Amino acid sequence: MPLSPDEAMTALTDPAAPYLIGVRHHAPSLAAAMPALLDAAKPDVLLVELPAEMQEWLPWLAHEDTQAPVALAAAPTARDGGGPAFYPFADFSPELAAARWAARHGVPVVACDLPLADRVWGEGRSAGRSGSVGPGIAEVLRARLTGRPGDDLWDRLVEATAPGSPPEALRRAALLTGWALREDAAASGGVPELDLRRERWMRARLAESTAKGERAAVVVGAFHAPALVQGAPDPASEVDSPTAGGSWTTSLIPYTYALLDERSGYPAGIRDPEWQHLVCEAAGEPAALEEALTRAAVRVCAELRSLGHPSGPADAREITRLAGDLARLRGLPAAGRGELVEAVQTVLAQGEPYGRGRAVAQAMERVLVGTRVGRPAPGAPRSGLAPAVEAELAELGLPGPGAGSAARDLRLDPLRSDLDRRRELLLRRLTVCRVPYAEAQEVTGAGGAEALSSRWEARWTPATAAMLTAAGVRGVTAAQAAEGVLRERRRTERDEGGSTADQALRGLRESAECGLPALADERLTDVAEVLPHSGTLPELLDALALLDRLRAGHIPGLAADEERTERAVAVAELLTTAAVRQVDGLTGSEDPADAHALLELAHRADLLGGIRLTDALTRLAAEGSPLMRGAAGAVRVLLGHEAPDALGGRIASWVDSATTGESRSALTARLTGVLTAAGPLLESAPAALEPLLGRVAELSDRAFLDRLPALRGGFDTLSPAARERLLSAVEDRLGAGQAVTDTGGVDPVALAGWTRADLAARADLDRLGLLPSPRAAETPEPETPEPAPDLADRQLSPADRWRLVLGRRNDQLPRSAAGLATALDELYGAGRGEGSRGGLPGSGGGREAPYPGVREWSEELAALFGPGIREEVLAAAAAEGRTDVLAELDPDRVRPSVDLLRTVLRHAGGLPEARLAALRPLVRRLVDALTRELATRLRPALHGTALPRPSRRPGGGLDLPRTLRANLATARREPDGRVVVIPERPVFRTRAKRAADWRLILVTDVSGSMEASTVWAALTASVLAGVPTLSTHFLAFSTEVIDLTGHVEDPLSLLLEVSVGGGTHIAAGLRHARELVTVPSRTLVVVVSDFEEGYPLGGLLGEVRALVGAGCHVLGCASLDDAGRPRYSTGVAGQLVAAGMPVAALSPLELARWVGEKIA
Repeated sequence: MPLSPDEAMTALTDPAAPYLIGVRHHAPSLAAAMPALLDAAKPDVLLVELPAEMQEWLPWLAHEDTQAPVALAAAPTARDGGGPAFYPFADFSPELAAARWAARHGVPVVACDLPLADRVWGEGRSAGRSGSVGPGIAEVLRARLTGRPGDDLWDRLVEATAPGSPPEALRRAALLTGWALREDAAASGGVPELDLRRERWMRARLAESTAKGERAAVVVGAFHAPALVQGAPDPASEVDSPTAGGSWTTSLIPYTYALLDERSGYPAGIRDPEWQHLVCEAAGEPAALEEALTRAAVRVCAELRSLGHPSGPADAREITRLAGDLARLRGLPAAGRGELVEAVQTVLAQGEPYGRGRAVAQAMERVLVGTRVGRPAPGAPRSGLAPAVEAELAELGLPGPGAGSAARDLRLDPLRSDLDRRRELLLRRLTVCRVPYAEAQEVTGAGGAEALSSRWEARWTPATAAMLTAAGVRGVTAAQAAEGVLRERRRTERDEGGSTADQALRGLRESAECGLPALADERLTDVAEVLPHSGTLPELLDALALLDRLRAGHIPGLAADEERTERAVAVAELLTTAAVRQVDGLTGSEDPADAHALLELAHRADLLGGIRLTDALTRLAAEGSPLMRGAAGAVRVLLGHEAPDALGGRIASWVDSATTGESRSALTARLTGVLTAAGPLLESAPAALEPLLGRVAELSDRAFLDRLPALRGGFDTLSPAARERLLSAVEDRLGAGQAVTDTGGVDPVALAGWTRADLAARADLDRLGLLPSPRAAETPEPETPEPAPDLADRQLSPADRWRLVLGRRNDQLPRSAAGLATALDELYGAGRGEGSRGGLPGSGGGREAPYPGVREWSEELAALFGPGIREEVLAAAAAEGRTDVLAELDPDRVRPSVDLLRTVLRHAGGLPEARLAALRPLVRRLVDALTRELATRLRPALHGTALPRPSRRPGGGLDLPRTLRANLATARREPDGRVVVIPERPVFRTRAKRAADWRLILVTDVSGSMEASTVWAALTASVLAGVPTLSTHFLAFSTEVIDLTGHVEDPLSLLLEVSVGGGTHIAAGLRHARELVTVPSRTLVVVVSDFEEGYPLGGLLGEVRALVGAGCHVLGCASLDDAGRPRYSTGVAGQLVAAGMPVAALSPLELARWVGEKIA
């Protein structure tokens, strides 16, 4: 028959029974009261609820030099012996407080829980019978007690009432809580079999410890305490020895409060351990608790200030007051953690769940979680991760301590060898734990396919041992430590607003490669949730490649799992659809990597993409940047959407139209796109090559040489080996590729006779004057050799032209063309990729001596190609990183362009001051010319709105409707019936003045992918800065934000201050912009970015909503250039539009019109 609460309390506190102290693993109030309780009990022996294997570590756990937090950890010796066990301890852990008391008083301590070797631990907590229906005792108590919403029964009955209570009252409250929880368990399904077996073992150990009449104190979980007094133990029914389940290795390891926090994912944690530590130090005194609350509030405010948000003493005072009021309203003796958290959120968060709210949460975590790190006593036996890893290294035959510092090269085949698989897993886990032991080397499969083997360079160093000790706080095995690192990283990402696409993808890859299936499944969910909405095209393709490996079983750490494979297939379809949507975001790309990505996507999505992919490729081929037009055209041919001859004709037309510097630059970019996406296409598809062959052959020498640098730049995309193969195909098509020794099956002797006869006949015809003399045969005087070929009197053969275009077989060029090859080789060199290290036929010979310096090269370019082409080639060399050519660019003759300005600015930051001073005239001319051109187009859209003003003097365009209305009195009808109005009082349009100032904040992304838009934004800002009553601010951001408003009047100074490069943190830029807002309705915030946010999207969306909600006029520019072609993340842009920020690709003129319309 169940006992009443009074009867249960009498039994639990019976003086004749063992002195029971029911605890929760972390209970600051009981930890503070533990010494007083044990002083009153005066036990002869102390039993603590810990597995028997931990007995050897109890003296070191209680050692006076052991500094908490620490943890007792155990791991099975066998690889399939189950997961590790963790028992962390802090100063507010009652078991640690009891063990320390016993060490001071010389009382023996017994670990009385069931050994971990017992198989029942692996069977789980199964209950045998069905439970009753209706509320249990614990639920009734929870409903009638005061406390905080969401607190469990322990918090309401023990912790909330602890301040000011005597120790014995705390002990009784804890025992009553445990009895109520046990009664509920018994009534609703029965106590789990694991707990029953543990309690039988505890009763047996208690009987052993008191067999000679010793008085025992038992520190045990409050849930188990009633089982230790329900009748004397029956020796026949008690289990004296565990069921063997394998041996375990135990350790005492250092721990941290960051891992002790329950949000870390580690077992046996508690929320906000630093706050629990303060409660323990207060020892139940309400005044001390109030002082701890005040200190915590002040520290939270200080941390919030350090994060860039205003907060001060007044806020801390208000937090303390509000927390106290909440405690009194709830009938609590003192404010606790719940009241502190509610007060902080109310006072500091100010209703903002994203921007300031996240900063408040971060400040609270720093203060309430804490940074305390523990350590075992200095003399404690060596244990933990380091010995476990050393033993595993020895077992796997890998370099360990004493192996020397020489690196060992490892080639592993983990899919075929179990030993290599275990080695691979260990090396991956150590890498994740940042232990400097092994470094992965790049391995490429045959033909560029995925490599199924791996290569590592491993060595044991003193740094390895040191980092193993540091990583030991996260686990006692490599698998446990790696999982701890990855779970902590995931928790941090979620606390900061969620994982980014890169973080989710990296987490899935590392958890899979480390052989952590549960975590890999969680990360697979993250990938499905995050990447379709915020992943860039390269990230989506990387994710698809990783999912391919998962489905194929090519990741050694993960065994085949049908459910996981099905999920991977579903996620792959989702990501493929998202990748197809990203194609529209490539319109303005100038990166060859995007052309590669487009080709890979086309192969993947040809079936899934369907009409949407076809339409996107068609738009890209028609409207994209030159590079993407070429790539899209090639991909359409590969997919069968277009015939090869159509692409060939288009390429030939590009060559035809390359008559200006801008069109020649476009030709290079278009050829780069075609050859990047489909390099072998021209070689394997004669229909695509024929039009280009004809066009190159038909050009005059002058026209060909004007286009030669652009053609060579485009074909340099191919590797030397690919260009060699293409040249062979070209020579075959031209009929000039046969070798002298190839007689086509004709007898060489007969062929030689025919040749002699032909030559004799030619000599006779020439003697009789019957042979015309071509201009090319005229022999110049050898005494005065020309320094450059005289193209007016000589023709380059088609084969020689292609040798120059492809930069191959220079040794077969005539001497007059060798200088052309040498001049271009100075820029492009041997090329990149297959064959770049030599060994190909036709590489090397035939070149003239290299140029001694850039000046000589520049002079030769001018002589060979002319001054205009020379400037283009030098600009291309500068773009390739040749900073020495910048000094050769003539400021007065160079053609101003944003591309050239970008190139000069890119290298200006790394030049010494003397060379930078020499470049300033060039940069000044480029900036001034571009600014003047831009201002000419922008200012008419910025000087106010056209309003009607009656006047006889024309002040603008004629306002016809108002003119008609003003002159109706002069209307008369003509004989033919027409009505004629004589405009005696014409009404003209004029510009109206604005009555109030407006503020324009240009928030400009200066990450590496936004170089062109950054230049345009700076030039546009300098023009807008000259508009009356428009205050222009210029914020440059990557991962940091810099306010360059002071330089906005001088575009040169502004551009020199901008440092392009780094990541992307748009939310930080908008947060700074929000601080500049004074009158929201008269504030324009323009964000120039590709929207590839490198931080969680929650913060960015929150900042956008805050600006829109305040009434600001917000606009997102996916690009800002003359063409208005964007390269951006369509997924993120779509979410920004939903949050209230319109996103568009604008030219500076269109942006100026938008500004003019808003401020009119």
